[in-house]
Amino acid sequence: MNYDLIVSGAGPAGSVTAAAVAQAGYRVLVLEKDSSCRSPCAGYIGNTINIELPRCCTIQSKIRKMRTYFPDMSFHDFQLNGFVVDRSSFDMALAIAAEESGAHIRWQSPLIDLTGDCVRFRGGEAFGTIIVGADGVFSRVASLLGERRQRAAFCAQYHLRGIEPLPEPDTCEIFFDADYAPGGYVWVYPTGHNSAKVGLGTTVAGSRSPHKYLDAFISESSVAERLSGERTKYMAGALPIDGLREKLCYGNVLLVGDSSGMADPVTGAGINNAMLAGEIAGKTIINALENDDTTLLGQYETRIGRLLGRPLARSLEKRKKLDRYCASNELLQRHLPEVWVTFEEYWA
Repeated sequence: MNYDLIVSGAGPAGSVTAAAVAQAGYRVLVLEKDSSCRSPCAGYIGNTINIELPRCCTIQSKIRKMRTYFPDMSFHDFQLNGFVVDRSSFDMALAIAAEESGAHIRWQSPLIDLTGDCVRFRGGEAFGTIIVGADGVFSRVASLLGERRQRAAFCAQYHLRGIEPLPEPDTCEIFFDADYAPGGYVWVYPTGHNSAKVGLGTTVAGSRSPHKYLDAFISESSVAERLSGERTKYMAGALPIDGLREKLCYGNVLLVGDSSGMADPVTGAGINNAMLAGEIAGKTIINALENDDTTLLGQYETRIGRLLGRPLARSLEKRKKLDRYCASNELLQRHLPEVWVTFEEYWA
């Protein structure tokens, strides 16, 4: 079949792009390799986002403060303004919104090959005037375009139930400890009075898998007693920490979201950037289709570079420093304020 737009990936970036273009009356196909949406992510979204959220978005908690712990368990508080969503239902709500706008989603249909305007996927092939790669850190689209695989952080997360209430309401916690999360950190985001998402990301090949590191933190760390509860909804995955790719537009193909390296290299945050990029990609694609001119797609790369280029480049430089400091808790204890966003030293 022929489509105006084919999107690989039904995450936030892909679904927002698809919804915008389908809403404008164009034929849109979304290919998703999984049978449903899922992500090992805390699901924090800052209130600075200027995009309409889906009506059935599941908000699990409001977040007003981030408490960041040094390895010695001293901490630093920072005021935030955001909320936590259930990522699976959130992503699915965005996909449903794309379908309601007129996009067609094929589940369990990973993209296999891409040649010009022809896309082959499990179960068939289709032709698209414009192609969008929104298929994550290990993007098949980016690989077919000749792009190298980006460096990634590998993550694991549980949803814990029946735990002790967190120290303060509306507060998320971040733990830096090279013994439990080498190269990354542990997060605890409340989802209710006695439940939380507890996860971690690692960038260093340590003696354990991310799953084992997470089990150890929950069972052995200094906060293990208050985290002893029922472990449910285990999830694992990865996110890019190499910063924004230099090239985002390849003729009639755009890269959006994690496939283009839009996650923050230090914090891993990427939902806001992914949805922003999806909105910009959607508007750019509509303009190109209206004018029957795919050379206009280059405007997407220019706009993204202006909006995200500088902050992601700064974060990448901080990531390089964090890579050195995560070699030991002694170094983390001394230098953490230089490389974590809630400290003034990070912005100096």
